[in-house]
Amino acid sequence: MRVAILGAGPAGMSCANACLSFGLEPVVIEATDHIGGTQRSNFHPNLWMLGYPDETGEQMTRRLAEHFRQLDLTLYLRTQVQSVGAAAHGFTLRLDTPQGGRELEARAIVLATGMRPRATPELAALAQQSPRVIIGPLASAIRDEVRHARVLILGGGDNALDHALFLAERGNTVRVCTRRHFSARQAFLTACRGRPEIELKAHCVPDRLVAEADGRILVHWGAVRVRYDWLLVMYGYQPNTEVLAQFDPAIRPQLTDSGHVQVDGWQRTSVPGIYAAGDLTVSPQPSVATAIAQGIAAARAIERDWARHEG
Repeated sequence: MRVAILGAGPAGMSCANACLSFGLEPVVIEATDHIGGTQRSNFHPNLWMLGYPDETGEQMTRRLAEHFRQLDLTLYLRTQVQSVGAAAHGFTLRLDTPQGGRELEARAIVLATGMRPRATPELAALAQQSPRVIIGPLASAIRDEVRHARVLILGGGDNALDHALFLAERGNTVRVCTRRHFSARQAFLTACRGRPEIELKAHCVPDRLVAEADGRILVHWGAVRVRYDWLLVMYGYQPNTEVLAQFDPAIRPQLTDSGHVQVDGWQRTSVPGIYAAGDLTVSPQPSVATAIAQGIAAARAIERDWARHEG
């Protein structure tokens, strides 16, 4: 039984590995030129993987990818899903691969496309104008290039304050602005308030941000203008569900109010034969450990559902 897995991050790789254990034939389809998902650029230690203390997301991705590459399966990189429709025995996927168009028949589909950093259209456009505008926490420039600089961080959650502390330890002065109140854990708030290099400002929304010729950002607060060397946007994440636009409307899984793919306890979506795992589903604690577990659960659900159907 062939299973099409969309996404080669931790959830997709885990699901593919489990599919092999359950006697299924996984085909993994990845839009980018690499496996591992966003964690491959995460230089922070991963806090949720028991048994691997202090291992960074980069290191963890290399370990997972090394195992994945040893699996006996089909992997399509740099491949876009052009359409997905219902078929007599499952689904038909039309793919745009580097070698040209290809049609793939699958009895089941697993959505494992993960999430990406959230930003407003204006901030996304600003990041295109200046390399000193970084959207999301997973950028090596934060680790390697931001030194002895004036930094503005937009956002009030754990990532925003964690990065403020990280940058303060590297000779930077940091202002953290949130549109409303700070939602970060109390430990982060207490630590930031104890650092003179960090200024926390609630209900703080810039009126205008301008990328200057040297890449620095001129920020307007009314008549006050402040030039920052770096701007970090830490507005959290949003699920990568754009691929669902390529699905026939009759087989598009239902989404939650937050835009995540809705699943049951076995990672089944609202459409029989379509499953979802990882950060594009709602989870109490999104993490690599959660994504790996959900990938296994999805594979097990497919095996159970198939056996029930065949029986």
